Amino acid sequence: MVKHRTPNAQFQVRVLVSPPTRAPEWGIPFGRMRRVVYIINSMKTSSRKNDIDALVVNIKSQYAKIESLYTSSLQKKEIDSSLKIDVKNYLENARSALDYCAHDVAEVLGISATKIYFPIVEGTVDINSFKGFIGRNLPGLESKNKKMFDYLESIQPYHENFSWLADFAEVNIDTKHSQLTPQTKTETERITSTHIGGGSVSWNPSGVQFGSGVFINGAQVNPHTQMPVSTPETTVTKEIWVDFRFNDKVSALPLLKKIHDEIPKIVNDIYLVL
Repeated sequence: MVKHRTPNAQFQVRVLVSPPTRAPEWGIPFGRMRRVVYIINSMKTSSRKNDIDALVVNIKSQYAKIESLYTSSLQKKEIDSSLKIDVKNYLENARSALDYCAHDVAEVLGISATKIYFPIVEGTVDINSFKGFIGRNLPGLESKNKKMFDYLESIQPYHENFSWLADFAEVNIDTKHSQLTPQTKTETERITSTHIGGGSVSWNPSGVQFGSGVFINGAQVNPHTQMPVSTPETTVTKEIWVDFRFNDKVSALPLLKKIHDEIPKIVNDIYLVL
């Protein structure tokens, strides 16, 4: 029995060495062949983990810049082209970090597949779809490392706390198929009536239609303008809320923040389980 540790390996293994029977064509003892294969795989895993760590650092550092640019763009009500590029790179780096993790899982556990991707299924499916994904992309995972299988299943989008992963996966697919990630601007109007005594009422005028004789906080609503007439006791303000969305449905900045907060945790948890 031989212990072997590579300089950068994250773990130690014991290799049972059989008598040095030689491969007839290569002339290399089989025991030595196994050690060589292990050393190569360990070096690959360690190198990829370094790449993953670099991607995670990039995700953490880039978010602050993106958040600042988004705030500026919201004020201007216009999406800056450089911001689109930053967001595209940010999303791709986050996805790459997860896919690299999946490759390390496959190499450590000796899993072979034509294509290996980090498992993310749709939020509208169940564990059976997850098992199907694993069968195609990480076959044998459940039998080789049940803890890893259970962990990856626990973070699927059909679990409420990880529903954001479905949006993340969908946005990344669109990113790969287009030059820049689709982002659209939406504007929502909001009217607020505040009374000097402390009461406040707020509503979206597109969803409410007032007739004549309506009073809000003691102020009569003009049925033509749909605005309360200000009085000494009330203040009426009209705001336009601006939001940028992916595909007209996913609010961009909250999703990017979720990626910043959660992807590094997922990466760390995978290597703890692995």
